Amino acid sequence: MRRVLRDDGLLVITVRAYDETRQTRPTATPPQVSETRDGQVITFQLWHWHEDGERYDLEHFQLIPAENTWHVRVRRSTYWALTTSQLTEFVAEAGFTNITWHSPTSSGYYQPVLTAQRAPSAQ
Repeated sequence: MRRVLRDDGLLVITVRAYDETRQTRPTATPPQVSETRDGQVITFQLWHWHEDGERYDLEHFQLIPAENTWHVRVRRSTYWALTTSQLTEFVAEAGFTNITWHSPTSSGYYQPVLTAQRAPSAQ
């Protein structure tokens, strides 16, 4: 990230609020229903936590209407559940300054947002 920002460029990262999530280790997200031109699409995730508690294997399901049946689309990935303190440390180690966390209440975005500035390069 650092190399693609100009000197004094603004870094913006948004992540799930993993501080509490790592303690509770949920195994699924609630279904969400989205209206599309083809009808209602239902989306949910299954989470399979690794023993270290820092990562989980995610299965992202979409149920897509098709006449009198449903098509299922599944995507799989492994996610790192980084806490705010871990991400702050990584960003600082990468040479960013003015690291600030913005809560959903203050930013209007639904999950925490980190902003930081790229320190000027040494000439």
